[in-house]
Amino acid sequence: MIFDRFRRKKQKGLQVPRSIFLKAKPVRNPALTWEKDKKTKEIKIIIPLKTSSQTGGAKKEEKERKGFLDKLFPPEPEKRVISLDRIGSIVWELCDGERTIGDIANYLVEKYKIMHEEAEISLNAYFNQLSSRGLIGFILPEELKKQIEKNEKT
Repeated sequence: MIFDRFRRKKQKGLQVPRSIFLKAKPVRNPALTWEKDKKTKEIKIIIPLKTSSQTGGAKKEEKERKGFLDKLFPPEPEKRVISLDRIGSIVWELCDGERTIGDIANYLVEKYKIMHEEAEISLNAYFNQLSSRGLIGFILPEELKKQIEKNEKT
């Protein structure tokens, strides 16, 4: 499945070889919106939060807000904003489901003149952080899908 990591189901004890890790294709969660600041070129990810009406209950303040102006100017829906730094923003834009982690690492090596291992380690940590928050998922190569299926059977 394309969005295997969005389920927040962790694979215990699965060691992914470096060669397979580099073939995975990160993809942004389509349920999120994001915007890029034109001056700083930094990205802000907007995560909608469930309102009390979506969760089944209504807050006391929401019940009290029934006036004429409240109907004309309804309160903004609750949201959480995550700001990415410049390099994080570049990586975010490259997570299009077409480029592999290896492609992104190569891009960072060329652009910032860093060692390939350093780029891979940094990307691994960054992608772990993003995927644990449900911001990205991965399109997995067939070799890894087979390995996961084998581990789930045992």
